[in-house]
Amino acid sequence: MNQRKSMSRRRRKRYYFSDSSIALDTIIAFAMGGLALAAEIGSVISSIATAGHVSGIVGLLLFIALILSVVGFLFSRFALKSEKGSLGGKRASSILNIFTALIPMVFLLMSV
Repeated sequence: MNQRKSMSRRRRKRYYFSDSSIALDTIIAFAMGGLALAAEIGSVISSIATAGHVSGIVGLLLFIALILSVVGFLFSRFALKSEKGSLGGKRASSILNIFTALIPMVFLLMSV
């Protein structure tokens, strides 16, 4: 009888395969950095495909990527103040957003 109770408790216990100790700000910062990186890669590919004769949409896309990376960096800084989650993920999201913010700035300086 006692064995059945312990087995029923084991069956009811849910197992989660994801780490719930990641700060939500870190996840948002990674998402924004990833979107910014995808926008930058898309603009570079379209610029290469058209041999540099691109429309103003590509410039707008780089500007949106810059805004995304700056806001993502702010989220990563807020995540550093949070006690939830590991420090490595928070630092990686900061580095990703700094890197994605530097790319449009370099393109802007090269065009001046």
